[in-house]
Amino acid sequence: MSQQEDTDWVEVAAVGQDGEASLIAGLLESEGIPCEVEGRSSHPLPENLGSFGMSRVVVPPDRAAQAREVLADRERAFEEDEAPPSPEETDE
Repeated sequence: MSQQEDTDWVEVAAVGQDGEASLIAGLLESEGIPCEVEGRSSHPLPENLGSFGMSRVVVPPDRAAQAREVLADRERAFEEDEAPPSPEETDE
């Protein structure tokens, strides 16, 4: 029995790859947020069915805001790492 059966958990991320969903779940778990991945590998459906072909990361409702903030912080950090250097940084 999964933890999710006790209450309706909420989606905090939906991605096209099971592996990416597992990475997101690992990040959330490292922050102490319980989560589960629901995805294509858990359903015998073809991959090209729109949102049915997505892997979803779900968390308890009372942890959803915290999970979304963790994901947003990580996204901001990733974007900063990917940004091209500013002209001031390249003039040195």
